[in-house]
Amino acid sequence: MSPVQKKNYGFVKRLLVWAGTAALIMSLAAAASLFTLSYNEACDEQDDLLEEVTGVLARLDISSKHPSALWMDDDDFEDWFTLDENSPQAIAPAGSTVLVRTLHKGGQTIRAVFDQDLYDGAQTLFISGTEYRLYLRTLSGGQHIAVAQRMKEIEKIARQTALAASLPLLALSLALFIILAGVLWYSMKPIHALASKINNRQPDDLTPIDTQGLPTELLPMVDAFNGVLFRIDELRQRESRFVADAAHELRSPLAALSLQAERLEKATMNEQAKKQLKDLRISIDRATRLVSQLLSLKRAQTQSVKNTEKKTVLSETVAAVIEQIWADAEKKKIEIEVLGFDEYDQDGTLTVDVAEDDLFSILRNLIENAVKYCPEGSTVTIELQSLVPFKMNVHDNGPGIPKEERERVFDPFYRVLGTGETGTGLGMAIVKTLAERNGLQITLNDAYPLAENGQKGLMVTLQTKIVCS
Repeated sequence: MSPVQKKNYGFVKRLLVWAGTAALIMSLAAAASLFTLSYNEACDEQDDLLEEVTGVLARLDISSKHPSALWMDDDDFEDWFTLDENSPQAIAPAGSTVLVRTLHKGGQTIRAVFDQDLYDGAQTLFISGTEYRLYLRTLSGGQHIAVAQRMKEIEKIARQTALAASLPLLALSLALFIILAGVLWYSMKPIHALASKINNRQPDDLTPIDTQGLPTELLPMVDAFNGVLFRIDELRQRESRFVADAAHELRSPLAALSLQAERLEKATMNEQAKKQLKDLRISIDRATRLVSQLLSLKRAQTQSVKNTEKKTVLSETVAAVIEQIWADAEKKKIEIEVLGFDEYDQDGTLTVDVAEDDLFSILRNLIENAVKYCPEGSTVTIELQSLVPFKMNVHDNGPGIPKEERERVFDPFYRVLGTGETGTGLGMAIVKTLAERNGLQITLNDAYPLAENGQKGLMVTLQTKIVCS
C-alpha cells in the first residue's frame, strides 16, 4: 500500500482559524456573562428607582401634616413615619384598594384592587392585564404608597444597558482578530520575499542567501538551505575540476597526434594511406573540438556572471562572430545578412545586458550551426527585433528541426539524425546554459512553416526572460 499523502496547509490560515475560533468562543462566553450581569444589574437599578420614587411620594404625602418630613434624614424618616418591611402591619390585604402611581404617561395613578396580599418591597404582578414591577411602602398611619413601572419598559432599559456593555467586547474581539490577521500577513512578508528571491535566482547562482533582516524563526531553515548550496557548489567545483583536468590531459596527446599527422602528410605514401590519414585528421579535429566544447560547457555551468560584465556592444560582437565564420560561409556560398540594427544602433553604441564572452559564444554556436546545416547558396539572417526588451532572431532556410526534437537538442551530446553533418552535440547545450545564466530565453520554431519544398528552416529566438511575479 502506498503511504497516505499529507495535504499541505496554510500556516496563517490554520492559525487564524484556531485563534479566531478560540477568540470567538471566549468572546461570546464573556459577552453572554456580561450581558446577563448587566441585565440583572439594570433590573436592580430600576427597583432602586422605584424605591426612591416611593420615598419621595411618601415625604410629599406626610409633609402636608409634618413639613419637616421633607428635609428629615432618611433613617429618622423611616423610624418616625414608615413601618418596617418585616412588620405584620406592612401589608395591603387582598381586596383592598391601592392607589398605584405609574412611571409612564406623565405619572398616571391607577386605582387597583388586588386579589392577593401585597407586602412592602418590590414585586411583579398584573394590573388590568399588564405586567408591572411594583414597589409598596406602608406608612405608620396605615397608608400605602405604591409606585409601578411596566415590565416591558424595564426589560427594554435592561436590554439596552446590557447590549451597551457587551457589544463593545464583541467589537473589540473582532478588531483584535483583524489586527492579528494583519500582523500575521505582515509577518509572512519576509517569507514571500525570500521565496521570490530564491525563485528569481539564476540556475548557476549558488551564493549563500543573505540572512540579514530575516525573522529568527527562519534562520535554521535558511542556514540549512545555505548548507545545501555550499555542498552543491563544492560538488560542482570538484566535477568541474575533474572535467577540466581530464580535458587538459586529453589536449596534450591530441596535440601530439595532430603534429604527428602533419608530419605524416609530408611523407611519401600511396592513395589509400593518404585517405586514411585524412580520416585520422578529421577524427583528431573532432576530438579536439569535443574537448574544447566540453570545457566551454563546464565553464558555462559553473561560472557566474557579474553585473559589471553584463554590458556588450551588440554590433561589434555580431561582426566578430561573422568574421570568424565567414570563411565557412564562403565555401558554401551562404549569404549572411544582418537586419534591424540600423534602427537601434544609430550612434554605434548599441548595448545589451549580456556578458560579452557569453553573447559571443551563443551567437557563434547559432550562426555556425545555421551555416553548417544549410544547403549551398542559402541565406542566414541575423535580425534584431527589439532592444527593450531584448529580442533577436537567427534564422535560415535549411532542413530545420522536427518539433518533437526541439527540446532534446539542448541536451548534451544529443544530435539530430539524418543531417549528414558531424558534430559534438554540445553546441546547443552551451547556448542554453549561457542564455539562462544571463536571464535570456531561447526558443526554436520553423522559419518558413509554409515552405513547399520541405525546407522549413529554423528560427532561433533569443529574448529577455519574462519573470512572473
